[in-house]
Amino acid sequence: MHEASIVREILATAAERAAGARVMEVCVEVGRLSGVSPDALAFYFEILRGDTLGTQARLTVDLVPLQARCSDCGRNTELEDLAWTCPLCAGTLRFDGGAELELKSLVVEHG
Repeated sequence: MHEASIVREILATAAERAAGARVMEVCVEVGRLSGVSPDALAFYFEILRGDTLGTQARLTVDLVPLQARCSDCGRNTELEDLAWTCPLCAGTLRFDGGAELELKSLVVEHG
């Protein structure tokens, strides 16, 4: 349930960055290893947005593909789903990133 506090921070940051402009869309990137549920973010955003940004604000969540490198064959691969072994040689994968949680952009309506 930590997504509720994450959404509160996203809303506060979006309101601050919008500097009084009407926020129409909040775009967030979430890494697959972040431990953050996109569905839970959307749920809490719907509940909490009205107090900060208004009910017109929408949330867009983009899942960042997981980048990995095989420690055996050296192959770089992009994973849609979590995997621990290389799809080419079954070697051990080392992840590059994956813990991202970033407010990527805002779409605002100017007066």
